[in-house]
Amino acid sequence: MNTRKLGVLGLSMGLLACGSANSGEATDGTAGSEGSAGTDGPGGSEGSEGPEGPTSSAGSEGSGDSDGPEPLPPDDCQGEGVDNSTPFSDTYRVIHLADTTFEGKPYPIVSAMPWTYTLSAVQCGKDFPVEETETHYIVDSDFEVPYLKGVTDEIAWMPGAKNKGWAIGENDDPAEKIAENGGMRPFVYHVNAGYEYGYSTYNQDPLPDDPINFTGFRPTWVVHPEGDSYKMFFLIPEAPDSQGFEWPRHGQGWQLNFGLYVDPEGRVYVPKPERATVANHDDGWDDYHACVTINLGSAPVPTTRTQFPGNESYYPSETFLPGYASAGAPGHKYWGHKGRPMEEVAIWEDDGAPGLNSPGNFHKPYSGGCDRAGYNFAHAEGFTWPELRAARTEMGDIPTREQLYKITLYRYLGQEDKTELLGTLSYEQQANQEWIPTGEGPEVHSLNDKNGRFIVNGPVFQDRGDHVFAIIEDI
Repeated sequence: MNTRKLGVLGLSMGLLACGSANSGEATDGTAGSEGSAGTDGPGGSEGSEGPEGPTSSAGSEGSGDSDGPEPLPPDDCQGEGVDNSTPFSDTYRVIHLADTTFEGKPYPIVSAMPWTYTLSAVQCGKDFPVEETETHYIVDSDFEVPYLKGVTDEIAWMPGAKNKGWAIGENDDPAEKIAENGGMRPFVYHVNAGYEYGYSTYNQDPLPDDPINFTGFRPTWVVHPEGDSYKMFFLIPEAPDSQGFEWPRHGQGWQLNFGLYVDPEGRVYVPKPERATVANHDDGWDDYHACVTINLGSAPVPTTRTQFPGNESYYPSETFLPGYASAGAPGHKYWGHKGRPMEEVAIWEDDGAPGLNSPGNFHKPYSGGCDRAGYNFAHAEGFTWPELRAARTEMGDIPTREQLYKITLYRYLGQEDKTELLGTLSYEQQANQEWIPTGEGPEVHSLNDKNGRFIVNGPVFQDRGDHVFAIIEDI
């Protein structure tokens, strides 16, 4: 998990879930900014087109039609910045952030995530009783992650049998967990792609009297018993343990002891955004778009991120849509097979072989990606583990050529006004049907000689006008 300094996200404070009872799911979302990436070269002024780099412009909205497993939710449940004009808008919540240009061709920069994972769409039409206090809301949602317009818009819904949308095991019943706990209990939530968790703080230096330096994992709020009721307290960075009780950090076995608190009656305690946000972008989207991924392949590529510290399970992140660019976003990410739905990728399960465990990794050929600091692309370790790969091949679990893809990275040098090849990561099928990782190019180097894994990584110097493009193509 990449923790960041808590920031207040300015949101409207309407509290009712919106629209009809259609359910669906979403991605992350705010509209792109205009002309924010400079005046010359690839990050030119509004509407300009650089030689082989991006330009920024505002996102557009419209209506679209496509085949998808979930219908679009009503407009008032979609949130701001949703672009319904794409061929994928029925299946994904698409947010148009800006535009970029690569090799003379423009590409919209979007953020996309299945509607079936978005809280605002799943909970559309549900009107939960809400008790408002000075600092927070108490939502009677019967143990579910609640949707409050303007407050929990960017929390994701995690589908499961019993989990009520929380980022816990899909068969974990929050009511049972609270009964076992004998009182209130916090549950971890997940967020839409591109957002950060709002329950932790980050400081460049440790907080006073914080000898273990786990500042980044501290919650920004905690609910504490007070007589026959509870009171919500908020972190005071200068004196984090000054409330008269121990301020929780992470618990034993990396079990997170913070999130949104739920009481034994199933009511959820949600901070007001002006006190503590539940999901945020810190300083906002990276309007410079230093590193983007462009999908030139034949199908969407779903990616996941892990929630760490925590149960370190996989949760939904960006989906790279064909014909579109995707903005860089932080997080420990893995890439799924091309054309597979998010439901088959954003899971953590033991899909190894007898005596060869590999939780969820075998079907994820790549890891890493872009963020505002740079790029870090590599073959995933579970997929490239030789013994596991051989065992899965013998079992007949062999990815098809259509499911795999290659990633080629290019760097645009702003001061020199030229584009250079960094390298290509791919897979090559052997006579025994195994797929072996390959890597070639001036910036590609071995990550693990035994497994044959390769990596290409480095910084992006925005002050020089540089940009990096990761191009997905069919093999």
